[in-house]
Amino acid sequence: MNVRSTLSLLVLAAGLTATSAFAAPVPGTYTSTDLGGQLLTGRASTWRSGINSGLPHVLHGQSWNGAALGTQWEVSCATENGNFSVQDNRDVNGTGTVVYTSTFLGGTFTFFPGAWPWGDGAGTLGATTLITTVQFVTNVPVASVVNGNTSGLFDDGCYLTFVIANGNGVGETTSLDLSIMKPADFPSFLDGSCGPAPANQQFGAWGTVITITMNIDCPTPTRESTWGRIKEIYR
Repeated sequence: MNVRSTLSLLVLAAGLTATSAFAAPVPGTYTSTDLGGQLLTGRASTWRSGINSGLPHVLHGQSWNGAALGTQWEVSCATENGNFSVQDNRDVNGTGTVVYTSTFLGGTFTFFPGAWPWGDGAGTLGATTLITTVQFVTNVPVASVVNGNTSGLFDDGCYLTFVIANGNGVGETTSLDLSIMKPADFPSFLDGSCGPAPANQQFGAWGTVITITMNIDCPTPTRESTWGRIKEIYR
């Protein structure tokens, strides 16, 4: 079982570009509902090319309101091609933790209109880093937590930071049990082309995205002032 892929969650499908329907993002720091804020927690899937393993790994995350995916935010197509490290802290009996650090590059994000305090908009992601800690007992994974962060640039020039303090793996495809398949109420698998994965390649992992803190920063543009304008201000 590829436990690293099990918790390759994040922050967040098809990348949409900003249109006239979008307003402007509003600078500030916003938190998810489990922290008392209005940002919905979410669900995520990580596609891979083989049933147990294989590259690339492609992220697709969406908000979840308890009934529907993607009503508030969506992140898609961040891709990992082997940018990861493993720290094995298990003892001789196979009990302990294994820490996986993965780096995904690129992808897009979208915040949909809805009178949210942060506004809305879309843009591109830079690097996404996920640190997954898996607890093993006699070499059997029994619990796991993921911490992660990503950053990006809105189409209008504002900056996004999206941090996840907790995530949990829910399921994963494996050749040991061919009956395990991703449920329909988790984001669809996107393949290496950022399109829907073929029906015969529905491989990967899925889980939850919770405890989110988001920051939006919009730099103030500088404007030149003429000497005449300065005199008018201080007249």
